[in-house]
Amino acid sequence: MPPDEDLHAVRDRLRLAWATRRVCGLVAVAMALRVDRLIALDDAGRIPRADAIRMALEAEAVALCVRPLPLP
Repeated sequence: MPPDEDLHAVRDRLRLAWATRRVCGLVAVAMALRVDRLIALDDAGRIPRADAIRMALEAEAVALCVRPLPLP
């Protein structure tokens, strides 16, 4: 895990990938919500920062694996 990785940056990259139709919107939105939850857990001290970052990067990886469907 990169030492300077930031949970908010991961969420922002997910939102950008969705907005630019690089990934499936449904998956990207779900993974961004997951990262939002990780941010809340981290802020509350309920999860170690390293675990939160690892899980956020996993969520980003999942989203990047699912391409968008063609437009109708």
